Amino acid sequence: MKKFIMIVFFFLVIIVFIGFNYLLWERENRAKDIKSLQDINTSNSITISALNRQLENLDNNLKIKEDNINKLNEEILALKKDLEKLNQDFARSNKAITHKNDVIEYLLKNTQLGIIEMPIKEWAEYINAGDYESTYRTWYVSKEDIKESIAEFGSKYRDVVDGIKIQSIAIYDQDIEKQYGTEALQEGDVFFLVELDVKLVEGRGEGNSLFEEGLNRKIFALRYNSTEDVWHISGIMEIK
Repeated sequence: MKKFIMIVFFFLVIIVFIGFNYLLWERENRAKDIKSLQDINTSNSITISALNRQLENLDNNLKIKEDNINKLNEEILALKKDLEKLNQDFARSNKAITHKNDVIEYLLKNTQLGIIEMPIKEWAEYINAGDYESTYRTWYVSKEDIKESIAEFGSKYRDVVDGIKIQSIAIYDQDIEKQYGTEALQEGDVFFLVELDVKLVEGRGEGNSLFEEGLNRKIFALRYNSTEDVWHISGIMEIK
């Protein structure tokens, strides 16, 4: 019996020893697994950080490229506007050259200034007669010339000017562009210095922007309409 107890005790000790070793082995393996997981987490964290940096770099590069594209688009738009303006300027220049050629051709064929200055004389005659529609036609002979209605035009003279008498008409030989600018030069083809004796309507004509009572010295710009083959008044300027 005693021997049996010893054998059982011995087996119990062996079982406890084996169990203890197993627990130690299990603990060691778990520690290794934990260490492995920690290493994997650390590696994953480094990889994620690297990927985040790469993504940030890609975003920065993309933003730079987008900025460059926007700048290029703005430059292209500016170039298109410049090209459009150049085309418009070119078209205007061609139109102006064609018009000047028509004027030169007319002047070569017609040397009498009386025909050119006729609209000025008719303008004064029609005003004196109160025929403002005909006066309007001495200014505007085609639709592209029209800048105001007949009513607007007539209001400048009706109940303002009582009469106009032309004292003299002479070619204005001074430098129009230097005195009045390029726009004024382009407004007319021929310029006349005209002296007018103006009588204003009493109590109504004073303070108007066109004429003063008595002697008025004005520069009349006349333009040739090649389509209608007529001259018309295109502007009246004060002498500087």
